[in-house]
Amino acid sequence: MGGIVKAGAGVSVWRVDLLILVCVGATEYKLDRLLRLLDELCEENVLKGEEIVAQIGSTDYRPRHYRSFHLISREAFQKYMEEAEFVITHAGTGSVIPLLKLGKKVILFPRRERYKEHVDDHQLELRDALTREGYVLSAEKKEELKRAIEEIKTFHPKKFQSNNHRINQMVIDFIEAL
Repeated sequence: MGGIVKAGAGVSVWRVDLLILVCVGATEYKLDRLLRLLDELCEENVLKGEEIVAQIGSTDYRPRHYRSFHLISREAFQKYMEEAEFVITHAGTGSVIPLLKLGKKVILFPRRERYKEHVDDHQLELRDALTREGYVLSAEKKEELKRAIEEIKTFHPKKFQSNNHRINQMVIDFIEAL
């Protein structure tokens, strides 16, 4: 079932009744730990590989039970985000915030320094804050991920409100005061 999907801006997005999008980011840091756990969960029938499509970035790991791609166009990735029932992603703001703005159900799986998945554990801070406030679910280990996948079915995330308009108004007020 596993295989690299080649998709560009003009390519239609692969679709099933339930789409689980997995995102590990586009940096040089790998998140093989998550990709391997997903393969294990497919083997245990917790997940169905045909429901999963994963953006695997720079990893050398090749998923065995679900479709994957290294990188695709922004437009194609946006379509996957919109179509996904829920998303399992690292806890980088560039991935998380757009998903929250779309109102998606999200499971955060933060990169960890101890596994050489990043230079520090800054993703834990975002994970902790968003989990505590009810925006996302989170996991770091196999059992936690299994529990989060089960819980996501009935999870109703808190509606995300961006504060950009407040910041923009502060800038406008400052400029007008000059």
